[in-house]
Amino acid sequence: MNLLLASNTGSGMGIIGSIVIIYMIIVLLIGAWATRRTKSSADFFIAGKSIGPIPLALAAFSATMSGWLFVGCPGLIYSIGTGVIWLTISTGMAFVILWVIVGKRMRLLVEVSDCMTVADAIYVRYKSKAASGLAAIATIAGTVLYLATQLLAMGVIIGYVFNIPVVTGLIIGMIVMLIYAIGGGMLAGIYTDVFQGTMMAIASIAIFLYVLKTGNGMLNITETIANSQALAKGGAGFKFVGPFGLGTPIAAMCSYFIMAMGVVGQPHLVHKFFMVKDIRKLKWGALFTTIPAILTGFLAFGVGVVVKSLVVSGKIPALTNPDDAITVFLMNFTNPVLTGIAFAGIASAVMSTGDSFINIASASIVRDIPFAFGKTLDSKQELFLGRVASIGCGILSVVLAVGLGKDGIALLGAFGWGTFAAALAPAIGLGFNWKRATKEGAVVSIASGLGISVILEMSKTLKADWYMNSLAKIGLHNGSFALAVSLILLIVVSMATKEVKLEKNLEAVMDC
Repeated sequence: MNLLLASNTGSGMGIIGSIVIIYMIIVLLIGAWATRRTKSSADFFIAGKSIGPIPLALAAFSATMSGWLFVGCPGLIYSIGTGVIWLTISTGMAFVILWVIVGKRMRLLVEVSDCMTVADAIYVRYKSKAASGLAAIATIAGTVLYLATQLLAMGVIIGYVFNIPVVTGLIIGMIVMLIYAIGGGMLAGIYTDVFQGTMMAIASIAIFLYVLKTGNGMLNITETIANSQALAKGGAGFKFVGPFGLGTPIAAMCSYFIMAMGVVGQPHLVHKFFMVKDIRKLKWGALFTTIPAILTGFLAFGVGVVVKSLVVSGKIPALTNPDDAITVFLMNFTNPVLTGIAFAGIASAVMSTGDSFINIASASIVRDIPFAFGKTLDSKQELFLGRVASIGCGILSVVLAVGLGKDGIALLGAFGWGTFAAALAPAIGLGFNWKRATKEGAVVSIASGLGISVILEMSKTLKADWYMNSLAKIGLHNGSFALAVSLILLIVVSMATKEVKLEKNLEAVMDC
């Protein structure tokens, strides 16, 4: 669906619109329930450490699978082939790595310190306000700007379903998200994510079954593409369904690396481990996160290849916008009930990522920034200002999404998964597993990861000559490159600077 024309192609209320409305009502009811239980800043920012392993797992899955997986990923597979599978299959490994490397340590850190944010954790580890301040800046900038891209996706979805302008749909989605995020904080965020994650998993299974039915099985789908005359030039059909698609092996490996290893630098995921009630049951979370992640991977892969097979066989016209793949398939090859559930699932993916961003951005604003300047607030002040900051973040994101338009939003996409990974993954993932890491290494690592990633992503978006003639030609993923540099610098600078004796409590956390 064209982002600027979505408002002209709505399907009306009908069954699809009714299902989306029911979904939003349920989300608001969950938010109302959570609001009654939110009494302190600890309740608001870390859900009062009351979350069980299964809700945590589903919330982590839901917050990870943004609208890109449902819209962008099928479109990418439609465009460049099955090499994108390296990105989707890595999600299973990513969650295992997240649980093993940082999960238990983050939860134990809450027991020995007053951690409520990722920047808090960075300070406890390195005793550096510079490092924690940089982490806070990366978190606030990244979440607010990336939230704008999610809101635009939400506006497109609501606009398409109800035949209203994208801007109107965007504002409606933001209002719904803010109502439950402001009232119930992270408690509302977690349990709406549980509901939304369940919606996504159910929709993924149903849609994949329709994929198999429409294409007469996966074997027939891939054979249709491989033998297509439309892709005969240079053996493109066989390459399309090969292990790397129309991309390069380097691009495929970079995709796997940035997803699997970069997960430990995602603040909206790391932050969730502060909320666990019973650390003894934490280990089961990886399983309950990985299973639905694999299911949504089937959806993205299946829709991308089946739409491609339908196009090359002449059953439907070629797509002018690859991101239309999911919409074309749902509207033409499934029933209205499933289409409504799927649109609600896409809305769920956007909202679950968005509410996490609002919560962690507001936490950084009211806790991390004042702390960097030597100021602290009491619990009631943090709770009140956290809600105010949530409103501010939401309004700012709406202004950015509306004011900058599609081209500006493309630039904001630079502040995505890869940038968070490059800026924070080494300092968190390696830093909490390697006692030799120093504050100087952390500062250089965070600053370089953030800077390199943003410069490369903006150069890519603007098609800068130096970028197009170098990194673009070999298919090197920007976030992967920035993450590798950030990781190397953390190690090199740490080894070149004086080792500092860690506090006993912190050593105990790292030894667990």
